[in-house]
Amino acid sequence: MEGVQATHFLKEDKIGISNNVLKNEIGLPSYPPTLLSSGKVAFTLAEVLITLGIIGVVAALTMPALIANYQKMVLKNQFKHAYSIVAQGIKQVEANNGYPLACYVWPEFRGGNGCLEYGSDGNCTKWSTSATDPYGESSDCGIFQSEFEKTVKIIKICEDHALDQGCIPEYNGADTVKKAEDDSLSDVDINKATVGNSWWRKDAIANSRKAYVLSDGIILLMSGWSGMRIFAIDVNGKKAPNKWGYDIFAFHVSSDVGGALNLIPAYMGGITEKGGKSTKQMMYE
Repeated sequence: MEGVQATHFLKEDKIGISNNVLKNEIGLPSYPPTLLSSGKVAFTLAEVLITLGIIGVVAALTMPALIANYQKMVLKNQFKHAYSIVAQGIKQVEANNGYPLACYVWPEFRGGNGCLEYGSDGNCTKWSTSATDPYGESSDCGIFQSEFEKTVKIIKICEDHALDQGCIPEYNGADTVKKAEDDSLSDVDINKATVGNSWWRKDAIANSRKAYVLSDGIILLMSGWSGMRIFAIDVNGKKAPNKWGYDIFAFHVSSDVGGALNLIPAYMGGITEKGGKSTKQMMYE
């Protein structure tokens, strides 16, 4: 029997060696016979389920942050694109006219007209006045506005009632943002607090502001304050979130006497909703 067993094992060894030689010749990996016959090369069901569970937990923890970062990156790129289109349009208007147009605010705040008297509803009834515009220049704003409309690809203009006419989605205003920050404020308190940028109150935006819809969906919203000296850009149009400091931002057309026109973050009349960023932060971060 010992001779038979020895012969049997010798044959198995020879078969194993010949199989490995054949596999090597055709490019297949060879394994020791002991591994091929082992029952430990596969995962158990419990091990698979535990691994899948760990992957699921990690995904649940990391996916929201990844999605949020991706959305921020998309909005940042849309911001850059919208800024570029409007800035180039402003430069083209200037080039077409061959001289600096007097339609701008100063590069920085240099004082302005203050409210002297408030009405019972909190709105200003008497403003201080100045012989010249303390905010900048506005004598050429009509020309500037008309020329700008020719330089960018506008597919729809709403002179007023922009919400009802479908030019804009529903936006919060300076008043509703202020109310969200402090629900204890009365309507009179809110009117006093937003008297300096009343053009961005919710009702004014929906019913009194002029809006442009560009060919790529970008929305330009005029403040009604001397042309484009103060206006807002919704960088992704009607797509969500439609919130100030997220996808809608306020700008100025700025210059100094005899200087070139520039597009800068608004330092008057800007709105930033909770968790959002100012126009300046979006531009320089």
